[in-house]
Amino acid sequence: MKQRTLTLLFISMLATTAQAGENNYGTIVVEGSSMRPGEFGIAPNSSALKDTASLLKRIPGANVNRNGPLTGIASYRGQYGAKINTEVDGMSWKEVGPNSMDPPLSHIPAALTETLTVYRGIAPVSSGMETIGGSMVVESRESKFTDSDDFEFHGLASLGYSDVDDGLTSALYGSYANKKHRFHASGSLEQGNDFEFDGGKSVDPSQYGRDTYTVGYGYRTGDHEFGFNYSNNDTGHTGTPSLPMDIIYVRGGILSADYNVKLGEGRSFEAAYYYQDMRHWMDNFTLRPNGIMMGMEREIQTEVDGGGLSLVYHTPLAAGNLSLGLEGDQSTHDTFVSDPTSAFFVDNFNGVERDRYSVFTEWEGSIGNGLDLEAGIRYTRINMDAGDVDIIAMAPPPALALRTAFNAEDRSVSDDNWDVSIVATQELSKGLSVEVGLARKTRSPTYQERYLWLPLEATSGLADGRLYIGDIDLDPEVAYQLELGLEYAVGNLYIAPRAFYHRVDDYIQGEASINGAANMVSNASSGRDALQFTNVDAGLYGVDVEWGYELDMNWRLDGTVSYVRGRRRDGGGDNLYRIAPLNTRAQLTYAIDNWSVATEVEAYSAQNDVAAYNGELKTAGYGLLHVRGEIEPVQGLSVGFGVENILDRNHENHTAGINRALGSDVDVGDKVKSPGRNIYITATYDW
Repeated sequence: MKQRTLTLLFISMLATTAQAGENNYGTIVVEGSSMRPGEFGIAPNSSALKDTASLLKRIPGANVNRNGPLTGIASYRGQYGAKINTEVDGMSWKEVGPNSMDPPLSHIPAALTETLTVYRGIAPVSSGMETIGGSMVVESRESKFTDSDDFEFHGLASLGYSDVDDGLTSALYGSYANKKHRFHASGSLEQGNDFEFDGGKSVDPSQYGRDTYTVGYGYRTGDHEFGFNYSNNDTGHTGTPSLPMDIIYVRGGILSADYNVKLGEGRSFEAAYYYQDMRHWMDNFTLRPNGIMMGMEREIQTEVDGGGLSLVYHTPLAAGNLSLGLEGDQSTHDTFVSDPTSAFFVDNFNGVERDRYSVFTEWEGSIGNGLDLEAGIRYTRINMDAGDVDIIAMAPPPALALRTAFNAEDRSVSDDNWDVSIVATQELSKGLSVEVGLARKTRSPTYQERYLWLPLEATSGLADGRLYIGDIDLDPEVAYQLELGLEYAVGNLYIAPRAFYHRVDDYIQGEASINGAANMVSNASSGRDALQFTNVDAGLYGVDVEWGYELDMNWRLDGTVSYVRGRRRDGGGDNLYRIAPLNTRAQLTYAIDNWSVATEVEAYSAQNDVAAYNGELKTAGYGLLHVRGEIEPVQGLSVGFGVENILDRNHENHTAGINRALGSDVDVGDKVKSPGRNIYITATYDW
């Protein structure tokens, strides 16, 4: 099956040139797009990008739910977080923080990202387990084999400064390889202060600090390839103003190994394994005064240990290719809450296990007369369990009652989930095709949604300020998806509109709790009843468009439009939470020889369709203007510069959370502001 892809060339931490051609920089790949690689669109970036998730805002239908500068939660067509399958270097990285302080896309800085692939529309079953909200894959920079016995040395060094937060970024990558051996190592350092908005006010705490390093080796002999890699992340003091606590540290890494072999006659076999071990510490008094001023200092230590295995066999079949896969992963989560000034403690998540075992088969190819087909089926078994929990003996009786009730329950749960997808693409004429897709996708509850026994905000980054409890008996979500798209690319013009509808049965969200003990605990802490994760029925629908026109050899215009609406299908039709409003981006680029300049307009309408169940705030519409440029004074050296939000527009991104931190220029309970005018400069040398 011919797979059309959109390739948006970008230079990590730099404004992007409009000339594509040969490059050693990263790419954004949107599977299922009409754009021809390197001809039209660009995605200009700057040192203001703190994590790879920031790139999603330039993809039709995608967005970011941000709770802090390094806490970008992927969002696609109104679904986000655990609803989206996100893999990094072929691994399903598990968040160590129960409030998504370290979502998967935060683990690799933009400067060290090789590709970010987003499957547009219905994700194929081969792209991962639990793809109910879509699928995204990040590949970091790694060494590649050459065709010679002689070793070659390549690398990249980058520096950047952004004045909106006095941010400094740096990255260094090097590879040493020949046709049999490859070695690579990389590292990055990032740090910044609280970012400013509205002429000098600041969001406090929004400082950040992170350093990473990676080392890897690969060996190839004949048709066999072996590879090993270790990645380590050390995030230091980093603010998350939309959450009740801030990051003191996130530390640990992932060790991975892979093996690939070509079996002849178009057949191949791939095997991969990884092990993850990470630790996380957070509190409410180091970066903000909340704990001290309210007399409730809290610190939380969390841990995750996990690993996964993937075995996939590929073989030609009929006029296409068949894939057979066996995959699985396991993770164990622990969370312990304490008060450094007293004996208070809560053993909140104790030995929580979430294990997945999955098999799939998928075929893609041509069935004649310009008709391509992709069809697959996946079965996934999910086993979950949790150990006994505890709380200080002097806790109020309702809290002790919740502990006793939870420990008395049977907490072992198993789900049997089936996913099916069929996508057909028919070429109607030269440059014009239509795509129709149907799918059934599933997702089991997260461990927070099942095992949160005491009203807390450990809610995978919902950031709505409400206290939640879980429900062990939750059913998996089941979505029935319909996709219809057109793709037109002739001459200098391309346009690709897509319409979709997702009917989601047993959608998981918060509902007013009827648990008396939980409500007493919640009211004592927040003055409001708790919300309990509950199965409801929902629907999401919308349209997203990518388009572009090459005016001449030097000028071109590109853009996207995205709209999604999410509503309950029961209970009065309340809106779903944290969905971006209608938005668009348009960019005019001029490029010649070794320099380019681009002007980008970014516009969001007001969002009045908000979720009543958790008191979601409405947001006003806004428009932003950005100007970026790049010059290559000598071969291999690129200097980027630009101004983002050039008019210093005071605005609030709807997918941002509300402020929870005292002492900020943003009032507690208001939406966290977006950065003001940002002047940046970057430099990258590639060899």
